Amino acid sequence: MDKSLLKIAGIIALVFGIICCCTIVGVIVGVPLIIGGIKVKDYSEMSDEEILKNKDALLIWSIVFMFLCTVSGILALLYYLNLDNPTLFKSHSSSTNKYDDLERVNKLYKDKVITKEEYESEKERILNK
Repeated sequence: MDKSLLKIAGIIALVFGIICCCTIVGVIVGVPLIIGGIKVKDYSEMSDEEILKNKDALLIWSIVFMFLCTVSGILALLYYLNLDNPTLFKSHSSSTNKYDDLERVNKLYKDKVITKEEYESEKERILNK
């Protein structure tokens, strides 16, 4: 799964937190943003299984970011929503190209990954989309 949204959300929160820490009052907002930015950036380097284990913490940091740094919150929430429904933000053009799907299935058949029957049924399914 692409983790660029998490990485960008973490970097934006980190930079915004550092900028907020320039004033004494801004430290109240800046420190949580720095901590959260580092944690979310670390999530972007985890495997998909580890991220699913830390899904609740990711949601909490996303909500915190929504109040303190809206852009980071939105990006992190988009990633969180994509965890439950991976096809939510994918373009339809990649899945509707029949020729690419046929080539993929043909390659699987030639590489003997799928049987002739599986190949024929997949081919029929793709052509009948």
